[in-house]
Amino acid sequence: MLNSNFVKLAETLNKLCVKGYNTIDKSDIFDCLKSDFSLEWDNEILMQEINTLVTNKFIILKYQDEEVVCLAFTEMGEELINRINIAKQESQKAKKVSKKEQVEQSAKPLATSYDLSVPASQNEIMSSLTPSAIAKSKEKKSLKTFLIGLLGGILGGGISGAIITLLVLLL
Repeated sequence: MLNSNFVKLAETLNKLCVKGYNTIDKSDIFDCLKSDFSLEWDNEILMQEINTLVTNKFIILKYQDEEVVCLAFTEMGEELINRINIAKQESQKAKKVSKKEQVEQSAKPLATSYDLSVPASQNEIMSSLTPSAIAKSKEKKSLKTFLIGLLGGILGGGISGAIITLLVLLL
């Protein structure tokens, strides 16, 4: 979606617009498209893409002539711009993460040492396998799991309830 022409035009118009109706020189639109996306459009292509935005109810076109257009973004258009910005941020994060992973992988040395943190004696290993030790660890785990589940249920239910209440009140 980020590569389609009407999305690029929406980004350009958003860059040139403020809230409400805006009268924009077509030459400014052409300059932004060229500098931001390396696109060279003529007047016909521009008007086709503007009509695509109008048809999809992303903008309202008040008037146009050979030099200027007067338009405003609709709520759907503003939502489109928000989604474009979110998608851009996510793709930038993904690029940063993949670059970071590459750096970390290249920085890791080859395994040249052994893990010396394992229990030294057989008695330590066997003592952790006795029925009483296993029962204690299960008891701790089940209590911990119960408490985490209870906390999650309370928080999740409270947050869900608050969101539903706000939606009902606002809509």
